[in-house]
Amino acid sequence: MNFIDPKELDVPNHGTKNRYKTILPNPHSRVILKSKSCNDLLSSYINANYIRGYLGNHKAFIATQGPMVNTVNDFWQMAWQEEAPVIVMITKLKEKNEVTTNLQHYWYTSWPDHKTPDSALPLLQLMADVETARGPGGPGGPGGPVIVHCRY
Repeated sequence: MNFIDPKELDVPNHGTKNRYKTILPNPHSRVILKSKSCNDLLSSYINANYIRGYLGNHKAFIATQGPMVNTVNDFWQMAWQEEAPVIVMITKLKEKNEVTTNLQHYWYTSWPDHKTPDSALPLLQLMADVETARGPGGPGGPGGPVIVHCRY
């Protein structure tokens, strides 16, 4: 649980786009979707935050909830808007349709449900693979930040 007061977000009805009512984005670092209408604050809302990278880049990563039926379009809008070259999913995959796109999706299956891993080595190897796939420029380099999410 985080300690963000829902009133701090100043986005009416944002609760419809949150998987859990107690896990909210930090207003100071949240991702704001570009909206066609400046009057529709809800269309600019996604439960996602920029995360600073280990080299200090303030937008090296994006932490977000996995997309829900009513937020999947927002998720992909964010991916395209932020030019994310890699999406990392840290839970088991359940996929009904095969969709192709020009990005890489990593599936880290060693993360135990509701616990932390016993060893950091598999996660460090995953990060090394992600950085290799990202290519020249490293975290936050050309192509935008890496998106990391839990649950679909």
